Amino acid sequence: MELTGNEFIELLKNEQYTKKSFTAADTEDIELDDFFAFVTKTLELNQLVSAEMIISGEEPIILRLESSLINLPLRYVNAISKIVINDPARELNLYMIVEHPLVSHSGLRIDLAASVAAYLDDPDSVANKIASFFTEKIKAIQVASEEAEDEKTEDAKTTDE
Repeated sequence: MELTGNEFIELLKNEQYTKKSFTAADTEDIELDDFFAFVTKTLELNQLVSAEMIISGEEPIILRLESSLINLPLRYVNAISKIVINDPARELNLYMIVEHPLVSHSGLRIDLAASVAAYLDDPDSVANKIASFFTEKIKAIQVASEEAEDEKTEDAKTTDE
């Protein structure tokens, strides 16, 4: 699927993309089969997609897959518009997005999964890459969270003494 920058901007401004949210009770209970089925079906229909998995918790972890021309979340329409305006037609890519305060300084991590065409050619291998990326980022968030808790405990001990 190819779009010019202006076509892409128009679709975003008119919210002409298919969006769906999925939820998981915790990091042990993440079911990605329906998530990937939705992404595949939407892309096969030549539609832009935004699929998110919200993992419940004190501070929810949001995993998202979006088709886009650039590596910014689709909700950043104004920033995207400034970057891709008048761009020639290009192949859409599928981006993996993780949102959580401990994933990076900005609370946002975005990586390229594959072009939409590559995903549709071999959805299973790209889905495995995406699942591995999400697992890696969730583990990093868990480690950072445990380290933050340990620091709070150490600080509490220091103040008590």
